[in-house]
Amino acid sequence: MVQYQSFPDAAGDSRTSDKLKALRLPAIEGKSFLDIGCNEGYFCGFSHFMGAARSVGIDHSPEFIYRAQTRFPECEFHARTWDHLPEGEFDVILLASALHYADDQPGLIDRLVEKLTPDGVLILELGIVSSPRAEWVKVKRGIDERYFPTMAQLKRTLIDYAWKWMGPSVNQDGDPVPRHVIHVSHRKPIAYLLMQPPAYGKSSVASRLFPPAKVPIVSGDEIIQRIAKRELSAPGKLQDLIEKDYSPFSIDKTIQRVFDKKMGGELVQVWVAEGGDEDFAVDGFVPAKYQAQVEAQLAEAGYMPVTLRWERVAPSLVPLDSLNEQTAEFNRSLSVAGREAGDNADKGARQSSAGYVDEVKIQDGHVVVRGWAIDATGSAPEQLVLGIGADRTFVEVGDPQERKDVQRHLELPHAKLGYVIKLPVPVETDFAGLARQGFSVTLASGRPLRLAQRVIESMQGAAEPDEAGSPSS
Repeated sequence: MVQYQSFPDAAGDSRTSDKLKALRLPAIEGKSFLDIGCNEGYFCGFSHFMGAARSVGIDHSPEFIYRAQTRFPECEFHARTWDHLPEGEFDVILLASALHYADDQPGLIDRLVEKLTPDGVLILELGIVSSPRAEWVKVKRGIDERYFPTMAQLKRTLIDYAWKWMGPSVNQDGDPVPRHVIHVSHRKPIAYLLMQPPAYGKSSVASRLFPPAKVPIVSGDEIIQRIAKRELSAPGKLQDLIEKDYSPFSIDKTIQRVFDKKMGGELVQVWVAEGGDEDFAVDGFVPAKYQAQVEAQLAEAGYMPVTLRWERVAPSLVPLDSLNEQTAEFNRSLSVAGREAGDNADKGARQSSAGYVDEVKIQDGHVVVRGWAIDATGSAPEQLVLGIGADRTFVEVGDPQERKDVQRHLELPHAKLGYVIKLPVPVETDFAGLARQGFSVTLASGRPLRLAQRVIESMQGAAEPDEAGSPSS
């Protein structure tokens, strides 16, 4: 029998060393390798030399197998056809210059991919006919006629797999069609990750990209809300972390706490359960330092993570902590300016409009408002006017609460400035509805009380859920 593969001490018909370079074998150390149609065993010997834990070759020719065993006794060789593949899965399977011999070429590819490990690769070296049509073309060779695919046909054949054309292979004398190298692997479901900070428009981007492609979207904010309301089951510790101080207007802080407490992995598992086994997208904030952890966990779960990142188009938001400090400094400056004027009448006018709404919430069929206020006499007002939409209602304040922080800030002789007022609202009224109708609190004189920054942000987030999908997106 003629020599097919070439070695330093034995020239053959094949330019084997050049072919090895064209095959673009992946790193093989510690992995398993199978060569279908191994001839004299060159590629098995190379994989063993590079540290493969197991190198196996099969060939229908007993003579080739004998030569391979003689040259590479440390490898495993079997005289058999591809109808009887070795036991187990393999990290790398090579089928070089042999696919055209199969009666069912797509079927053989399917069987070989099934023998791959989850991250394994099938390396095909095959002839490809140049034609725009998707077809198997019968090609006359020197000794017989065989079918070879066009590239369009190969795309159809491999549609269920992930694959990549690696480049041309080494042609041999008498080849009827050019040879090419294709790497084939299991197609993994894709997890598209939109993990940007709040107010980056994640939900807007997701809604434009994924519904047309029929890719389901898992909303990170919605997951948190459902867990907090016990509408979605979660591990006990994760449930407790999310329920602690939960607010729909500070979901980003809840997520930060979950990852800081090393429960981010459990949250990702909930995403996966919601996303299913196919492609899905996650629209949910993840702190930057934990994003690589999320990607690694999804890869470990069998997904291909694809992270989308972009710069925020609108001007950057001032961090809330900084904004609170700036607001306090501004208010102090107003107070100082008033004191420097030294005019009691002016001071009285300033006090007549002094007041804040610190908190607004819907509770037990009432809108509950907390804050502080000063009337023209320098005392807490007896009445406040609560405005919802076009309606205005006078509400008795009752006994004022102590607000020593306000007393210190305005240098007043007493601290009885705080108020808590309640007003019944229809049962179906929620915070978002309240925000959309319009909300205000004024003194009886008509002077408005200012809304605290956190109240403004809560109102804006509730009134405009489509901007980023939910208040904290």
